[in-house]
Amino acid sequence: MAQVKPKSNKQGGKPAPSLKKSVQEKSTAQQKKNKQNAAAQKKKCGCCKWTLGSLFIVALIAGALYYDTETNGKGVFEKSATGKVLKNAGVLPHVEKTWYTVMGAGARGYKWAEVNVPPYAEPVVKTSVDVWKLARNAACNIFQNGKGYFSAKWPVVAKFIDQYVPNLSGKIEAFAAGVSDFAVSSYDKSATLIKEKVLVGRFSPENINQALNQTRIAALEYFNQFHKKVDAYAKLK
Repeated sequence: MAQVKPKSNKQGGKPAPSLKKSVQEKSTAQQKKNKQNAAAQKKKCGCCKWTLGSLFIVALIAGALYYDTETNGKGVFEKSATGKVLKNAGVLPHVEKTWYTVMGAGARGYKWAEVNVPPYAEPVVKTSVDVWKLARNAACNIFQNGKGYFSAKWPVVAKFIDQYVPNLSGKIEAFAAGVSDFAVSSYDKSATLIKEKVLVGRFSPENINQALNQTRIAALEYFNQFHKKVDAYAKLK
């Protein structure tokens, strides 16, 4: 009795229409998703560039106004070239009022932040330092444990290697010792070169310490002047 062969779902080796349609739908959906992700990434990059560009322009304008005030106005904005143009246009009082309002609000905000931010910032800083110390200690422990494990297992590994390539373990040890000696020697030579050739004259430790002290004194004076200006602007209404 002849056996009846089951009919094949394949039509000439081509995939079924339903399967082909499903693959096309998945491919279209994936392409659409990729386009959306690319558009979102492009939009995000555009916003970042616009923000950075705006901050750069504001900083550039502020620097130009400060230079104009200090150079042409001798510290008085009204006497600067920009102040004279605004005065001739009749808008200088409005600009000055807006400036003092903004600076007064900023000064009061700075004084508020100076009092209220440290209690929240100090725990964050302390936690960050603790996390860094923990990660550093963990890395050191991992290195020491790995070094100890390698030292303990190296004789077995060396014996296994020497079975196939005689004296290869000794060559590896000699190479590692040479690399270590070269690193130590390079460090010593670099330290001597910097000490004898670089840290002399204007870059001697004495001159560097003097420059650091002068910088510290200048920074302290600037900080005091900044606080005086903040206190003066904070009193404005």
